[in-house]
Amino acid sequence: MVTLLYEFLYVLTFCSGILAIASNPVGVGKVGILLFLGQIALTSLLVIFKNSKTTGRFISIGILSAFTIFIIILSRYDEFLGLAVENVRLLWLLVFALASFMIGELAAYVRVFGIVVSALSFASLVPIMILKYDISKLYVAAVFMLVLLTLISEFQRRWKKSGDKDLKKHMVFVSPFILLIIIVILILPYSPKPYNWTIVKNIYETITETVRDIRIKASIRKNEDYAEGQMGFSDRGEFAGEVKSSEETVLSVFGIPNETDNLKLRGKNFSTFTGKQWIDDDASNEPDSMFDTIGIVASIADYDDSIRDYVRWEMMRIEYIQMNTSYIFAPEKAAIRKSNLPIYSFDVINSGSDLLWPKSKSYKTAYNMAYLLVNTENEDFANFLVNGKTPLEKTYNIILKTQFGLELDEEYSYQNFIAHQQYIHDFYGKEVVLSDELKDYTDKLYEGCENDVEKLDRIKELLQSFEYTETPGMIPEYVDSESEFLDYFILESRKGYCSYFATACTLLARAEGIPARYVQGYDIKNGSRNSMYVSSNMAHAWCEVYFDGAGWVSYDCTPGFGGGTYWASESKHSDLPPLTIYERKETPTDETNLPEVQEEPEDEGFVIKWYMVAIPVFAGIVIIALFFLIFKISAAVRLNKMDYDRKFVVLCKQIFTVLKLLGKPIKESETIYEYKVRLSADYEEDLLTFTEDLENYLYNPSGNEKGFKEACEKAFKIRDTLLEDLKKRSIVRFIRYHLVN
Repeated sequence: MVTLLYEFLYVLTFCSGILAIASNPVGVGKVGILLFLGQIALTSLLVIFKNSKTTGRFISIGILSAFTIFIIILSRYDEFLGLAVENVRLLWLLVFALASFMIGELAAYVRVFGIVVSALSFASLVPIMILKYDISKLYVAAVFMLVLLTLISEFQRRWKKSGDKDLKKHMVFVSPFILLIIIVILILPYSPKPYNWTIVKNIYETITETVRDIRIKASIRKNEDYAEGQMGFSDRGEFAGEVKSSEETVLSVFGIPNETDNLKLRGKNFSTFTGKQWIDDDASNEPDSMFDTIGIVASIADYDDSIRDYVRWEMMRIEYIQMNTSYIFAPEKAAIRKSNLPIYSFDVINSGSDLLWPKSKSYKTAYNMAYLLVNTENEDFANFLVNGKTPLEKTYNIILKTQFGLELDEEYSYQNFIAHQQYIHDFYGKEVVLSDELKDYTDKLYEGCENDVEKLDRIKELLQSFEYTETPGMIPEYVDSESEFLDYFILESRKGYCSYFATACTLLARAEGIPARYVQGYDIKNGSRNSMYVSSNMAHAWCEVYFDGAGWVSYDCTPGFGGGTYWASESKHSDLPPLTIYERKETPTDETNLPEVQEEPEDEGFVIKWYMVAIPVFAGIVIIALFFLIFKISAAVRLNKMDYDRKFVVLCKQIFTVLKLLGKPIKESETIYEYKVRLSADYEEDLLTFTEDLENYLYNPSGNEKGFKEACEKAFKIRDTLLEDLKKRSIVRFIRYHLVN
């Protein structure tokens, strides 16, 4: 019992500390009384299991097995699975319990480890005060508890004392006083005014800067994919029921123009939508980005010199931080070109409409990017989108030579440019068929529109009137086509995050014969700043629409996003037709030959049936019995294989145990002979001969093997006779004997 309480002191101290500092970061939530008691109970089970004898461990295994079978049975029910998914974060309590147990045991029995951990824990309070972290009093109390345990332990080790010198007993004895001090710490109020240790804070910041590179390199993901539902750039086009924010810094961007409200860095483009996810099946290896940039410059030259005021060259520098990717992040109209200028000479791979590095790039990869800054918010540029045309061959070749220096590169020839433009119309202008209900609505939506630009503006205005949420729920199972997604999102749900809005915009544009694609990258709200750190939660999705004159142009329909670059802009607004309540049409079925459908009983919720409990309990008992049987057989085999002297000692211990259960235990100050005399009043001489053999063993250990063999044979008979007597007197004590031996 003393050992158990001694280990409790350390293990539960670490249990409290770990729960206090780790519960919020992993999503378990704020530490309340129920959560704290549950964690204490779970951790205590590990200490009890460690200090239990064989029978206790068998029972623990049986209980664990029964609980496991109980969970397996419940997992067949959707209601239970839903409840389990909602509370899956509580599995962290198992991790906390294991960590608390292992660290606590080490601190209790490894002196140096306990001292070091105590010192580090106490030292951790300094940066907490300096950096003004919001830490719970439970963590502070746990730290003080650990420090007090360590100090008292060291004091006890050095205190020269007589009598009982057992360290564990002394620690358990003073534990109520330690707990009283900790309770006082928890009860006493504290000042909300933080400390301000400027010198120590400066030292801490210096150390932090020194290890920053190491930390970043260690935390970089192995690839650009994020787990489903985690906000961040990904080369996958899957939809999740909800997205979670992530604050890690992935990029730094320098040279952002002041005229840019939202800088978009394109990363991954997608071409085909399945109803639940986007895929990229664009197998082209043409230089899409370069054709896009060269084309708009040549088209503007053919269109009107005045439009030149709304397009200008800019330079940007991008650096990877916590990023490991093969994708090149670039603004629209980027000039990734092969010329004699080193600044533009880095190699790229054109894959579909993506820009890729030959090999994945990571931390401290930096590159400069020349690009065209386009005033997308100006009415004159909107007119160019409507009236701009594919550039003439002569103009295209002049621009290719004078501004790009690529007149000798066959890859960028006018013939290839025209062929790629036709490919975009064919591949990204795939027909999207709308349902009758949505077609009726879009006909009203586009009333009065004279061109594609006005239709796209109406689409944007419609979608931005919907609700933005990061928890829209999973897309229904019946949605497995473009048409059904549009019906679900526009006519039913009308809420989602960026992927929903970008998808709807792309599909609605294609339904009107306008080439469009789905893009994933980063949307940076710079707030007039020229340089920015880009974090994962700036990851975004939007639609890009293709115009023969202007090339790819962004249409961001997500509420709260949008915007672009400007010198002068005009706001536009139109009245949208109202959306009515939509009832999804089910596929008609022939009911003439169907059997009568019985009314289903009302759902009474999740109910635990009797067999759900009975089966696990029975299985647990069977498992305990099986383990016990194996143990008894193993113990019997080990006993038979022992030397006769060792076997005799084991048998004597068993006889003493039986006598104790019969109410005749040996007294603390009693000799074996005195014990025999006392037993002779109740038992015949034949049952007490083992005492003589035991005295010979203890005081004359040089007895021969034959003597021990005879002693063992007699001891076997005596034990079995006493067990028969115990069975007659008390069946409970008889079972108890077999459980512990």
